[in-house]
Amino acid sequence: MSKLSVLINMHRLEGKVAIVTGGASGIGEDAVKTFVENGAFVVIADINDELGHQLATSIGLDKVSYHHCDVRDEKQVEQTVSFTLEKYGTLDIMFSNAGIAGPMSSIL
Repeated sequence: MSKLSVLINMHRLEGKVAIVTGGASGIGEDAVKTFVENGAFVVIADINDELGHQLATSIGLDKVSYHHCDVRDEKQVEQTVSFTLEKYGTLDIMFSNAGIAGPMSSIL
């Protein structure tokens, strides 16, 4: 791949706005970083407020925001979308990364 191709691909999300649920850690954290590296503004939506705020601050509050969101509660998801639209005026990407585990029981 040429250097020009790499540069073009690195900014293919330039100016786009994304919400990443479960974005404070793990795969979601990596997605947040990748989206920002590719030019996007990102809202981290998570229930881990401390990690979410730390990540947003470490990346830069000019590119990343944090909003508390428990995806099990549809109202909180709606509020996160509203927050994003108010802050950025648009929403281009919704990365539904957060997982919800049901009751655990033995499969044996």
